[in-house]
Amino acid sequence: MRSRRRQLSPYPLYLILESGTALLSGISFATVTVYWVTVGRLNPLQLLLLGTALEVSYFVFQLPTGVLADLVSRRLCILSGLFVVGVAQVMASLSASYTNLILAWVVLGFGSALNNGAQDAWIADELSAEVGDQRMTGVYLRATQLGLIATVAGSLLSGVIALAGLQLPLRAGGAITCLLAAAAAFVMPERHFHRPAGAARAGRLVVQSARMLAEQSRSARSAIVAVPGLVLLFGMTLCTGLWSESFDRLWGAFLLRDIAFPRVAGLHPAFWFGMLAAAAAVIGLGATEVAKRRTERLGPDSVVGALLVLTIGIGAAVVAMATAHAFAVVVGGYLVVSVLRPVLYPLVSGWMVGRIEPGVRATALSARDMFDSAGQIVGGPIIGVIGTLASIRIALLVGAAALAPATAFIAAASRRIRPRTAATVADAEAADAAI
Repeated sequence: MRSRRRQLSPYPLYLILESGTALLSGISFATVTVYWVTVGRLNPLQLLLLGTALEVSYFVFQLPTGVLADLVSRRLCILSGLFVVGVAQVMASLSASYTNLILAWVVLGFGSALNNGAQDAWIADELSAEVGDQRMTGVYLRATQLGLIATVAGSLLSGVIALAGLQLPLRAGGAITCLLAAAAAFVMPERHFHRPAGAARAGRLVVQSARMLAEQSRSARSAIVAVPGLVLLFGMTLCTGLWSESFDRLWGAFLLRDIAFPRVAGLHPAFWFGMLAAAAAVIGLGATEVAKRRTERLGPDSVVGALLVLTIGIGAAVVAMATAHAFAVVVGGYLVVSVLRPVLYPLVSGWMVGRIEPGVRATALSARDMFDSAGQIVGGPIIGVIGTLASIRIALLVGAAALAPATAFIAAASRRIRPRTAATVADAEAADAAI
């Protein structure tokens, strides 16, 4: 007789998983740049190629792992993804050689692709029948808030753990992530997922993946044709993706190599990075809440103005950072970016939702994310070469320059993609009813 597992209620388990992984990610990654730069001695090109390896791996595995979650098991993807992410972090902590780090980050991209989306889909399956689809937004919001709080704690812990060894935050975070996956395997239910007949066959998975890829490509093309000016919006996303990759990989190296840390109570640079990551998480929590409230009141034209101001503000903050020599100015610029950056994503999403027909809305949002990844994949090596041949300052400035065409794209898109009026909504609903 098969033994029965003691299963937890899905909602508290979901909150535990979301906050637990955020805590462990804070531990692992808040000080990882210090490990890369001081132990691995990576140059700007190598730093950016690490990010490129992660993005390419995630991009390649995202579709097949999504099919796996839809056809085989959400629970399997979540548990496998957590375990693979933990293994990748432990793997990276064993050696700072560049080959090992690249391989570890490819594995990390695979684990992230396994987990991404599956966890939200699992909780939706388990809870929507009980609480209704309308209340799921509150569930996701509560998990996000707890995750940001956990990130603050994890970032501070990372700085403390790194004092005993710069590789230890990665090792500790990865090992505990593997333990979390093992523990969740004993208590995680999956009661409302129904596997299609014959879905476990490998051949079906391959065929379904190819079919979904073809459908995605056709849908993306249809969305671009159906919405005049959508390419301009994707151009903005491509540019911001290029900038974000250069900033994420190089700001820490810039602090370590070009800026002198203040001598305050003998604090190690790793501890400074932990405090900065914690401060960024706190600021991000407040900024996203402000964005949420403002998007409920702003009209489409006001949102466009806010996007332009935010993009210009981020570019100015990065330029101030790259040209500064004082620690306080660089940190101030970083925190300004941390305030403004989280607001961009929800504003763009709300702006698109208000202007794009429901029939192509999901495809347009997915295509936007694909263009963001493409910007990071293409821009990373280019900015990395510039940073290695010239300087990190120049690389940061070139990355910030990519935000200039981004502002032009969003301004042009605002004139081409018109807001959906009551008349257009009524026409769309009538067309749907006729179908």
